[in-house]
Amino acid sequence: MLWKFRAINNKVAKRRYFLYSLTIILTFVAGAIYRLETGTRPGKVAILLAISIMLIFLYTVIALGRERYYSMDESEIVYRPLKTKIEDVENFEVDEENRLIRLKLRKNSPFAVKTLYFDDIKDLREAEMFLRRWVRCK
Repeated sequence: MLWKFRAINNKVAKRRYFLYSLTIILTFVAGAIYRLETGTRPGKVAILLAISIMLIFLYTVIALGRERYYSMDESEIVYRPLKTKIEDVENFEVDEENRLIRLKLRKNSPFAVKTLYFDDIKDLREAEMFLRRWVRCK
């Protein structure tokens, strides 16, 4: 099974990207304040901060609009570069309102797919049926 989604169409994924971007922006603001405290000219700091925020904003807009692809078969779930083996999935939780499936894994790994996002409710139901067939829910 193969499906695609765009983060702009899923409110949970959109919120995640905005939080990542906000964290990076706040890091740059803290760096700018530090540079001001150490004696750098305010004009130079303002220009560097404006350019940094502009680049982060541009990255966020591009990342939200880019199509992402998931694939699932009998052995694994792939969302490049993350992979999760089907036998590692202990259970899953379907959230139809937010159009996502949260996977509960036996082995927690930083490189495992833990959340499946969807644009279309039809794809979500198809993935749910696929997972019910291959995962032993308790």
